[in-house]
Amino acid sequence: MEMRKQLLLLTFVLFWVFTANAQEGERLKVITGVRVNPFVMYDFDGNRTEITRIHAELGAMFNNKTYLSVGYTPFANAIYNFNEYWFVGFDKKIPVSWVLAEEYMIDENKFIVQTGPNFKLGNVGNAFVFLFTPVDNIDWGLKVGAFIPLNVVLHKD
Repeated sequence: MEMRKQLLLLTFVLFWVFTANAQEGERLKVITGVRVNPFVMYDFDGNRTEITRIHAELGAMFNNKTYLSVGYTPFANAIYNFNEYWFVGFDKKIPVSWVLAEEYMIDENKFIVQTGPNFKLGNVGNAFVFLFTPVDNIDWGLKVGAFIPLNVVLHKD
């Protein structure tokens, strides 16, 4: 099975597992929109690249703890799966999550995995620090940046 089909399958399985396991009284928020994503990318050879991307996304937040989404980045022609767990909740001054994200860059036939902390900065967005690497050739790099959401809540329970 192609990598992008595996990525999409994983995304839908994760959505199904969390939705199927939702219990009475749990909160669910379905969100869609775009994210503006300015960041600086460092490789460990000392190179630095400044990039801004725009992503279209559909996601679901469960109990204000787990957020799962699937999206598309037009400039990179990439689909992605963004998974995060908020271990410092939204009731705290600076909520913190841990992210595990996968991205498939269609034109380059490249699969990237990234992980790291994400910090909620009030209503303006999030700041993050992620380690990333291509899956087929492990070569770690660092991304430091922000997500500025332009979202709409489609459903709230």
